[in-house]
Amino acid sequence: MATTRRPSRSRTLFPAPPPVQEAPVIHGDLAVLEHWLKHYWDKLQLSQAELNVLALTQDRQEYMRWTGKRLNTMALGCYCYIPVPALSARQRASAPADVLLHRHLIFIEPAMQAKSIEVTIAHELIHLADRVQGNPRRHRHHGYDSIAIDEAAITGYPVEDLRALLHEESLSRERVRRARRPIRYVYQCPGCGKQYPRTRRYSQAVSCSSCDKVYNPRYCLALVSTNGTDTAQSST
Repeated sequence: MATTRRPSRSRTLFPAPPPVQEAPVIHGDLAVLEHWLKHYWDKLQLSQAELNVLALTQDRQEYMRWTGKRLNTMALGCYCYIPVPALSARQRASAPADVLLHRHLIFIEPAMQAKSIEVTIAHELIHLADRVQGNPRRHRHHGYDSIAIDEAAITGYPVEDLRALLHEESLSRERVRRARRPIRYVYQCPGCGKQYPRTRRYSQAVSCSSCDKVYNPRYCLALVSTNGTDTAQSST
């Protein structure tokens, strides 16, 4: 959708990864995470030096504090690379040792099947390996791109099984999301009829991006349903 312009209220967040330790920082189901982390770290032939700057958590809020970025509600896993900040010679001389290191940060959704946790760890470590090798890849289509092929190769699971598992976990995550934030409002474009389900009302005028990529009052979305009730019927 396209919106009218208004001042942004978002705050600038900065990465705040945990201090570097002699071993990777792991917050969550320690036994499971350590097992699969070591298993796939060795399979990908990653170095000990990179392991020392790794931090992994199963807490969404903690991960967002570490990275300084928002985490998509539907994300089952996420990898973030924090580069060494650009500092002057004077700043580098007085900076803590941690600040002069790059960091690898990983999130793993805890409310998943055991197999899903395993393959998600493998998946995020593939992203990490790409970064270390200087060839980071972005997803073209989760489950259907070159990363998915690599994931199948390293885990030994057929790619079709991994796609089915991803679909199942995504549906489960969506149910949790909707239980917490149910759809309460439905907006519709007067031009093409496309509907936009929402958990909250729009706070400003919004137009249909399918009809025009920039805001166009001709295609301004109209509220057609609240809590599953048609607004036209309820107003009569």
